[in-house]
Amino acid sequence: MKHLTHIIFLLHVCFLAPAQVPQRFYLNGKVGYQLQDGKVLVPPTYEGGSEFNNGYAVVVINSKRGFLTTSGELVIPAVYEDAGWFVDGIARVMKNGTYGFIDLHQQTVVPFEFEEAEDLCEGLALVKKNGKYGFINKEGQLSISLQFSYARGFSEGLAAVYSEGKWGFINPSGNWVIPPKYANAQSFFRGMAIVSLVNDESFYINKKGKKTNEFHREKEEEKERKQTRKK
Repeated sequence: MKHLTHIIFLLHVCFLAPAQVPQRFYLNGKVGYQLQDGKVLVPPTYEGGSEFNNGYAVVVINSKRGFLTTSGELVIPAVYEDAGWFVDGIARVMKNGTYGFIDLHQQTVVPFEFEEAEDLCEGLALVKKNGKYGFINKEGQLSISLQFSYARGFSEGLAAVYSEGKWGFINPSGNWVIPPKYANAQSFFRGMAIVSLVNDESFYINKKGKKTNEFHREKEEEKERKQTRKK
């Protein structure tokens, strides 16, 4: 599940940081935050830190994660082994090797019982328990049962999941939209997803599961536009 490209993609899709917020900077291997005019809001004292999203940033102290507000206040102490961003008022965190979700008051919303968890995206969070993946909602209820060997988070209304040796795509109700028939499948982006068959090259499909070359056409058109502007 933890493919770097997929993680980067999810950050772009679900967690676009708003404008006019403090920016992270580095000095002597430490992280601090400054305003857009260059004024230092938080001195560079943290071992690590994320950019701000929905008003909070994750910072690292003594290898533990906590949460910082845009005013520079550490409102949730660094006591977690891992942490994600706040989305819809909750954030995934790890404690004693298992994941749960907390609210803005550091109250546990979802019990610490998952082996893996991703941040909420499109109202659902991917979780893993007893070796199986499923999805919970922001109330912590299991919306799609723990039934998949592998899965990726929701994107553009669909999630790539692995069942009985093949990848396919389900909707938020847990119903198959594109049946499992692929050796590999990535999340949808701009209406297309990269998939591959056994011993075959990767190609793009649309949300109806049809092979498409729209992505390549769009890239060529963009290239032509850039060349035209240069002229």
